[in-house]
Amino acid sequence: MRTWRAMDRAPHDGRWIIAIHRDDPDRRAVIRWDPEAAGDPRPWHVASCQHSYPADAFTDWMDFPDCPPPDRPPPDRPQPESPAPQAARDFSPTGDHDGDQDHGPAHPPG
Repeated sequence: MRTWRAMDRAPHDGRWIIAIHRDDPDRRAVIRWDPEAAGDPRPWHVASCQHSYPADAFTDWMDFPDCPPPDRPPPDRPQPESPAPQAARDFSPTGDHDGDQDHGPAHPPG
C-alpha cells in the first residue's frame, strides 16, 4: 500500500506525482516540479492545465501506482484503461481547471 509523504521529501526531478493541496485537503492534483528559471515562485506545474503553484501549496505527496504487467491475463470482462503517468506526460492543456479556454502564460508576469 502506498503512503502519503511530506512535501519536503517530494522529488524535484520532473516526474509526475499525486499531491494534496494545502487549502483544499479533499482535492488531489497531478503535479511535477518544473521551475521555469532559478527562483521560480511557482515551481509545481499541474498536468491537467497550464496552472502552476508555489512551493508550499501542497502538504503531502505519493508516487503514481505501478502500471500492470503486460503479460497479465485478460480480465473476464472489458475494463476501462486506468490513467497512468504517461497519460499525464502526454496531456496538452487548452483550458483552466473549469474547462475555460486559457491562452495566457503559465505564470503571471512579474
